Amino acid sequence: MPALKVALVNLTSGGLSGGYAKYLAALLPLIDADSRVAHLAVFAPPGVTVPGFEQVRTWAAGTLQDPHRDLRRQLAAIAPDVIFFPTARLVRLGSTPTVVMVRNMEPLTVPFAGNPWKEGLRNVARAIAARAACRRASRVIAVSKHVETFVKERWRVPEDRISVVYHGIAPVRERPASLIPSKLRQLRSGFLFTAGSIRAARGLEDAIRALPDVVRRNPGQTLVIAGHADASGRSYATRMAKLARSLGIERAVTWAGQLTSAEMAWAYSRCGAFIVTSRAEACPNVALEAMSYGARIVSTSQEPMPEFFGEAAAYYRPGDFGQLAVQLNAILSGPADAAKRAIAGAARAATFTWERTADNTIRELQRAAEAHA
Repeated sequence: MPALKVALVNLTSGGLSGGYAKYLAALLPLIDADSRVAHLAVFAPPGVTVPGFEQVRTWAAGTLQDPHRDLRRQLAAIAPDVIFFPTARLVRLGSTPTVVMVRNMEPLTVPFAGNPWKEGLRNVARAIAARAACRRASRVIAVSKHVETFVKERWRVPEDRISVVYHGIAPVRERPASLIPSKLRQLRSGFLFTAGSIRAARGLEDAIRALPDVVRRNPGQTLVIAGHADASGRSYATRMAKLARSLGIERAVTWAGQLTSAEMAWAYSRCGAFIVTSRAEACPNVALEAMSYGARIVSTSQEPMPEFFGEAAAYYRPGDFGQLAVQLNAILSGPADAAKRAIAGAARAATFTWERTADNTIRELQRAAEAHA
């Protein structure tokens, strides 16, 4: 078919999360350079910077009754063959085919769990918008089979309109030189590491409650928690700090805050294990990055973790911190078996490439346009 005119619209209520910004930075240049795409127009709300693309369009604020009037006007002027909404929200433009992507499972599965009530209500609104978008879109991209199953079974979206397109991770050779984080300068290699936004869906209490037994068997062991707590996650971060104090392991927990890519690379390369405690994931991108550096993974057995890690990770039941402690102690005391898992994990992580993500995304845009034609 002829090369496509594609409009990519970032419908967000604010800025871009770190994971989503990384997705755009990796994907947009690949889509823009592909011969199957004649023109790529990228839209974002006023004041939002989109990494990986210089000429970003924005739209003027509308009314409560029609907040996206100017956006639709600009889209109509471009007359795209297909419109891609990676944020699971949608604006209709006549009969123009649309593709939406679902990449955030917290609002869909645990909207209130541990969150302030305002954030819970926002999550409910996000879930309603995502369901409406998926039902109305020409095609739906799910970032894992776990997401595909949810959209198909819970929202009754026809299976033939859904496809799984995995996110990619950058090869280690393309990462910036590793840099030791200032807060971690005193740590020896082999610390336990976990990273991501600090919010209730992270399930950090599992790692904190498991730590006393790990420290008892491995004196001097430390848990490093990296990530930023926004306004909705600050109360949860405070609760977790209090939990560590109540268990007597406050000094064994290092809150590293937001780390740069180079600092994350340093931590991935030197940690004894990377812990995945999340209660709601669509695609565990941070853990896949850790795997690419050879980090040994201990993860909840909750979907979609086994879908991504396979036999390269050790698993525990969500909430069973005793089992998590057993798995961590086994890794710290069994270097030979852990080394095999690290090698297997790095090989598995290498299969998740951004080139494959871009190729499959463009295929979905083509399928939507072809169906309309």
